[in-house]
Amino acid sequence: MKNNKSEQHQRQFLVISWSLWLVFVWGLINWAQAVNGLGFFVVSWKWRLGLGAWIGLAILWVGLLITSYFQDATPSLWLRQTLRGWIVRVVGSVVALGFIAFPAVALSGWLPHPEVWEPFPTRLMLLCVSIFFGGMGISLVTKDEIGWLGWVASALGVGVGLILLQYLPGISSYPLSLGWSEASRYYYGSLFFAKRIYGVSVPLSPLHPARYLLLAIPFAFGNLPIWAHRFWQVILWLGLSFLASVALVRRLRIENRFVRFLAIIWGALFLLQGPVYYHLTLCVIPVLLFFDIQKPWHTLAVVVISSLWAGICRVNWFPVPGALAIFLWLLENPIGKQPFYWYYKWPFIYGTVGMVAAFAAQAVYIALSGQPSWMYESTFTSDLLWYRLFPSPTYPVGIIRGIVWVSLPLWIMIGFNGFRNFAKIRVWRWLGIVAILGVFFAGGMVVSVKIGGGSNIHNLDAYLVFLMLLGAYLATHRIIADRDSLQIWRPVPILLLVAIMPVGWHMYFAHPIMKPDEKIAWQDVEILRDWTQRATAQGGRVLFINQRHLLTFGIVRGVPLEPEYELLVLMEMAMANNSRYLNRFYNDLQHHRFDVIVIGTPNTPIKDPTKDAFAEENNAWVERVVLPLLQNYKVALILPSDVALMVPRTEDGADSP
Repeated sequence: MKNNKSEQHQRQFLVISWSLWLVFVWGLINWAQAVNGLGFFVVSWKWRLGLGAWIGLAILWVGLLITSYFQDATPSLWLRQTLRGWIVRVVGSVVALGFIAFPAVALSGWLPHPEVWEPFPTRLMLLCVSIFFGGMGISLVTKDEIGWLGWVASALGVGVGLILLQYLPGISSYPLSLGWSEASRYYYGSLFFAKRIYGVSVPLSPLHPARYLLLAIPFAFGNLPIWAHRFWQVILWLGLSFLASVALVRRLRIENRFVRFLAIIWGALFLLQGPVYYHLTLCVIPVLLFFDIQKPWHTLAVVVISSLWAGICRVNWFPVPGALAIFLWLLENPIGKQPFYWYYKWPFIYGTVGMVAAFAAQAVYIALSGQPSWMYESTFTSDLLWYRLFPSPTYPVGIIRGIVWVSLPLWIMIGFNGFRNFAKIRVWRWLGIVAILGVFFAGGMVVSVKIGGGSNIHNLDAYLVFLMLLGAYLATHRIIADRDSLQIWRPVPILLLVAIMPVGWHMYFAHPIMKPDEKIAWQDVEILRDWTQRATAQGGRVLFINQRHLLTFGIVRGVPLEPEYELLVLMEMAMANNSRYLNRFYNDLQHHRFDVIVIGTPNTPIKDPTKDAFAEENNAWVERVVLPLLQNYKVALILPSDVALMVPRTEDGADSP
């Protein structure tokens, strides 16, 4: 057999993967010995079975590696020549699926001692071993026809498993909020059907109306349980990220089906690094699907529709649909001999009309929402915490380091190709491309340091979209040059790095699943029912600051809705120090407007930003909500699920009801 370069590369991959496996096992054994010896390896049949199978597969590959040197063939080729075709496919599929799925299984909590996988170096070794062995399994199934793409497919398979691990556990019938504000989202979605659900009309949310409009869709189908709404939100997260990637790949016109499939998976994983929130992707998808240089009026209509949606998203996304149309214009349309001001005619129209449409949509929503206009000003009055650009307790990675990590592989490819082909694209196009990326990068940085943010890079979402678009156009040779044709530099190591980086990102932030105790939660719900229904029966008023979704889904019945002071809006107004809103809240507390208040445990410690995560947010909540609340109300009961019931303070010190 010929000992060609492909065979040498496969042997190199085998040697690397086996080395990584040895390092991983060595690290795991040393960790186990440092904690409690090797006892945990034998406490469970699942550990013994899983670890034994994994080691057995690794030994199999070593045997194939050794045999390949004697047979002068790659392991997969030697195995195919030795065994029947269907056996090879079965073995390859088992190997590939086993290694690709193992990171998600290890972090799912199904295996005992999930803390084994918590240290990032251990997870990094696990990731590398899974990618390389999974790639070898794929090479068996595909007969080595896809080459290095087998390792890309393996890496993206691991990424898909990690994403499913992150989102699928959110589909739960757990009655209380799964996070600080998780279930509040469904309450705000329900307000579009408030008359049917609560019997009264309620003003709509001043925060993220586009998101809540999407979350309102299941309410149109009647009284669905809470798990159905959580399932819908998972569909939105994964489905719209996938659809945005499909829209981009469709523009790239990739001929190879397998490469096209991998590109779609990569795009979705890239967007979920931020993550780019699902309601924001709807500003992007229509433009990617329907932008057409030959039909500028048709494109303008698409920009207007997308901008109307952007107008009920976030202020920093108002210009995105127009800017995206401009970006595609710059990438796909050469200037030729026309002057730059004529070339930029339609881009100017797209940007201007798009912004006008976005502000018009916002004005219409404010008028229809039933909320005063000053409720929408908090975005511009909140504090900016610049230290969060750097590693801090709120975000140990740091905004700058995080976005550099995500961007670097693409920027290496973009920078080298931009320098190499600079003269082939007119400078006015380069200036437009760089300006758009720079504006959204700078804007994302500013929004990231706003109080309430800075715990991830999701506020750089627009920048990530444009960076992904530019990188994809370069990698697929889709940018139309002004002079000659572009010569694109796409070395395999850089493409591998671009493909694997989103997977490494998701692996870094993956943690073993912690499942809340549903039995205790239902016991707490029974107590909440008793307290709130008893207070209502006595003619009292009950305010749900937390857990208001219990009314939304009929888990607590017979208690009228008090629409003011829900957790999310109250927190936003506290962080912005909105005096008009807070003074109204304080007045209601002083007059004991509510007979029972449901809230999270009212802790009072002031936190140190150098030591504690979200210290400023905590301090704003304590100083502007908790302390005024405790001056007028007292804690009557704290439930195991960290929910407190508060009643008015009376002159004689007696509780009520």
